[in-house]
Amino acid sequence: MATSTSRLSELAGAARGRRLLAAVLAAAVLATLLFVASRSSLLRVRHLELTGASHLAPGDVVRLSGISDTTNILWFDRSGIERRLEANPWIARAIVSRALPWTIRIAVVERRPVAMVREGEGPVLVAGDGTVLGAAEANNRLPAIVLPPGSSPKGAGPVYGGAARAVAVLDATVRPRILRTVVTADGTLRMMLAGGVRISYGAPTRLEAKAEAVRLILRWAKAEGASLATVNVSSPDAPAATLA
Repeated sequence: MATSTSRLSELAGAARGRRLLAAVLAAAVLATLLFVASRSSLLRVRHLELTGASHLAPGDVVRLSGISDTTNILWFDRSGIERRLEANPWIARAIVSRALPWTIRIAVVERRPVAMVREGEGPVLVAGDGTVLGAAEANNRLPAIVLPPGSSPKGAGPVYGGAARAVAVLDATVRPRILRTVVTADGTLRMMLAGGVRISYGAPTRLEAKAEAVRLILRWAKAEGASLATVNVSSPDAPAATLA
């Protein structure tokens, strides 16, 4: 007996439905298998590459990161690891990435101490952005930042941050000659160089221009055999100096 056209259409539609259902189920099974595989021990980190750390020991960086031999290479929290690392005062920036199949890479940029603050609870190291890095050793030869009376390193970052930045941008030939940077009560800076030269810095603004003015004046004095008493770069466009 002949099958009607409508009946053939119904059978074809049912076949397509079964094929679609089978495809959906297969995709679901495959997705489940892939998810389970991605969470398995086969994709745990096996290699950790670390660059940029010099003050911090590799083991300390790994501990701070929270990465362990159970960390999954696909599902680890990269931004969370970066935040944990950057919470350490020595780490200015951390970049975490993966290299499949089993490697996590950590690149850190460490802060460098440029001075120490002697006032308050004890000498501490200070980075060029004003971040306190920790206790300073007694024999440290970094220049000192002297705070106004009554100040202390704890919570005084805005007070000595400008002084730290002023020291940090000095030319490499000048910075070792700085003995101390005094932060006055009105926030202006004064520097004392080895040999007794006093530098009036003014407010901690236009620091690159002031550092260049200091460099040029000291270079001129050396070339001329002149002995300086004071240097004033409060206005770096019109610096001044007096001879001893």
